[in-house]
Amino acid sequence: MPDQKEIFQEVAHALNDLIPEAWNKVFLYVEGWEDFSTEYFYYYPTDGRAPVLSHHIPNHFDLDEEEFEDLESELTDQVLSLQDVFKAQGLEPWTSLTFILESNGKFHVEYGYEDLRDLDMVEQREAWKAKYGIE
Repeated sequence: MPDQKEIFQEVAHALNDLIPEAWNKVFLYVEGWEDFSTEYFYYYPTDGRAPVLSHHIPNHFDLDEEEFEDLESELTDQVLSLQDVFKAQGLEPWTSLTFILESNGKFHVEYGYEDLRDLDMVEQREAWKAKYGIE
């Protein structure tokens, strides 16, 4: 089983592969509990444009949407494998994770443990964006 450091390196590489242009910073959100998971990220292009939502990348760059979604699914699986690492170490599994990656390779991770089952997904995303200053 890979350790946390290896998983985060894989996640960083996967994000870099998913973003088809130069970027400064990426904010990744992954939620996983019971039989549910979701993932999305925003990145800031180096040209100063507004942040781009991951789900818009295929249309903006004329990419194969199915292939892109497969790569996103692999990314989600990589991140969710961290829950197994937590369990193996006797730690409480998280329900949400925010991974902030800078283009120089530095990253920061925040874990959430709240019950997310009854939250509206749109409201959740807006609250998350506001917390991290994503506009």
